Amino acid sequence: MAQRDRLAERDAGLDWGLAVILLLAGALALRLAFTQSYVHDENNTSIPLARTISFDFEQLRLPLRGENHGAMPAYVVKASSSLFGTSMPGYRGLHVILGLATVALVFRMAQHAFGIPAARWAALLLAFNEYYLGVSFRATAHVPHLFFVALALFAFSRFLSVQRAGYLYGAAAALGGAFYCKESAALLLPVFALVAVFSARHRRWLWNPHVYLACLTFVLVIGADLVWNSRTWAEPAHVSYGGQVVRQATYRTHLDRVGGLGFSPYPLMFYAHDAVQAGVVRITGRALADETPEYRSMNTVLGVMLLCGVVMTAARVGRFDSVTLLFLATFWSVFLFFSIIRPGSTTGRLDAVSWIWVESTLLPAAVLGGVRLAELKGAVRWPAAGITVAALAWASADALGGVWSSGTWAAEEGRAAVHHSWQVLAQDLVVLARARPLVALGVALLAGALFGLVIGVSLGRASNKGRS
Repeated sequence: MAQRDRLAERDAGLDWGLAVILLLAGALALRLAFTQSYVHDENNTSIPLARTISFDFEQLRLPLRGENHGAMPAYVVKASSSLFGTSMPGYRGLHVILGLATVALVFRMAQHAFGIPAARWAALLLAFNEYYLGVSFRATAHVPHLFFVALALFAFSRFLSVQRAGYLYGAAAALGGAFYCKESAALLLPVFALVAVFSARHRRWLWNPHVYLACLTFVLVIGADLVWNSRTWAEPAHVSYGGQVVRQATYRTHLDRVGGLGFSPYPLMFYAHDAVQAGVVRITGRALADETPEYRSMNTVLGVMLLCGVVMTAARVGRFDSVTLLFLATFWSVFLFFSIIRPGSTTGRLDAVSWIWVESTLLPAAVLGGVRLAELKGAVRWPAAGITVAALAWASADALGGVWSSGTWAAEEGRAAVHHSWQVLAQDLVVLARARPLVALGVALLAGALFGLVIGVSLGRASNKGRS
């Protein structure tokens, strides 16, 4: 009976706690999207490349890569500007939506594996720390990268729970999407394989063709990028950003940034930026170079709590299931990889080293931190919860302060964006009706049928509830 109750809890519909978290996080993200000025990665990378994209058959231009990474972030910016306009919030609108979707994915991962209390804590830890608040609305690679990584983790965690091959293909495709944002996402492919190897319940899948077909799916998704890199291995390639021609980074360029084995404190800076800098200054007499000062790091209290959650989980060797193993392996593989490499050589506008390279570790850290907070009992429960909430409130204070004051302005801009979306939709429908009247008629009939189906099902359910 208790097991059925837990399963019912995990398969429930929309949780009120998640709804409140998404509403508040959405309000903060919208306020920041309307008020925060562009950073370098927006007005020098994603937005200029998005402006060069053209789906017109007479002037077709579909770039595969940007200056340093795949062009996926530029396509997200292009889609966002097509829906919401070419204003600053218009370029960022779809990123706000994907940022909230990432929070929802983390909630669902934790809910399915550990229950609703852990899921609520995980969503809170992700949505309201300084780093995620600072990137979740920006038109950069961070939002689509974290979204696709979360989607891959969600799909593979579901595979571990229910052992359905379809989730393997979903994880492979999502990982391919993340790869087109940042190539470091490929580190998760061997992580998934190692989890299957070390999990006794899933080891038999290593003899199943679906595992290798899923790997082939990942290769096929990134196949175009592999071909492009093979052709540009010897000679440099260039891309145009609205009249500015820049040299493109290849796999070889990225590998040159690895200068050998050593120790790098930069991954620790992601979780305790100020504390690590202070310690380095005290030991060496000079601060570490920070190539990305425009991004906010999380406060030390939150960072230490997340690290403690991961370490406490890892200390329970032999007492965690395959899903917990997945989150631990994901965190430590990325964190340790960037902790044991020395900076190498760079070209163009590539950073030699950066603390934001380990941003994908935030997803498993939030889940495991949420699990540890949810299981606390006795005298430490309320103090730990109070400190966490206080640290999250401190992280969100700046954004919270301006939500109410800018509410009217944001509402007006939001209405303008919705009006623009309807105008674009109406124009496209008129063009379609004139060019292909039969296709337009078919689309209208299909839309009418779907609308009637939704109304009919809704009224039918309401009628059944009234009878019962």
